[in-house]
Amino acid sequence: MSIRVIILFVICWFFMVSGLFAQQSRFDEANSLLGENQYRGAIELYKSIAEDGYVSGALWLNMGIAYSQIDSLGVAKYYLLKAEKYSETKEFARESLEVVNDRFSRRSAVLPPLPWDQFFQALEEKYGVWAISLAALFLLYGGVALIIGSWFRKDFRKLLSKSGYGILILSALLFLVAIIINYQQNRYGTGVMVERQVNVHRLPGEQSSIISIAYEGYTMRVDFKESKVEENWMYVRLENGMYGWIKKESLMVL
Repeated sequence: MSIRVIILFVICWFFMVSGLFAQQSRFDEANSLLGENQYRGAIELYKSIAEDGYVSGALWLNMGIAYSQIDSLGVAKYYLLKAEKYSETKEFARESLEVVNDRFSRRSAVLPPLPWDQFFQALEEKYGVWAISLAALFLLYGGVALIIGSWFRKDFRKLLSKSGYGILILSALLFLVAIIINYQQNRYGTGVMVERQVNVHRLPGEQSSIISIAYEGYTMRVDFKESKVEENWMYVRLENGMYGWIKKESLMVL
């Protein structure tokens, strides 16, 4: 390794560490403001940290708590849902979400998710796409190895061959599951209503008929593919199972 490369590495490391210390200092300052009930000042500092790319479960959790104290419950719910995705803040976020949800004046009728949606969501939350893909790849190599092995072991040929093909089928199923989960991640998102009340229309546009009313804190599934056809509207599935169009600025999407 040349001296020039070493020097470049040291400089990069120095700036990285300096940046982390600077962000931690701002985070501590924001936490102090939060503890002193200066919620808007804390929010501004938290936002500046997030804009610089230094995000964490603790950051989203504290932002959710701060917004809940200034009565922006929809925004608070959005950030608490983000904090829930981090293992270190998952339990705290869930407890805070229960408190925030109890403060909403209106609740949406909720239909249970479809069984296959529950299945893929559970796999995504527990394992993730990459883990499932790696498992499928490992099984693929294992199945191929068993089939090749059956060519050289006549005494175990049938057993090795059947086991190999069985593992290949399982590998293909896991690849399919990973593809479906990845597709859903790219096509759908979770939206949280942040305005007090908004009409849900059958078609994008104020002149279209109103099929429902969404209130602050409602969560809904956003279809990014369908929403591309209209710049200022989003196509959503409400928790009661109804589909419609809602103004884009009314939602914050995870």
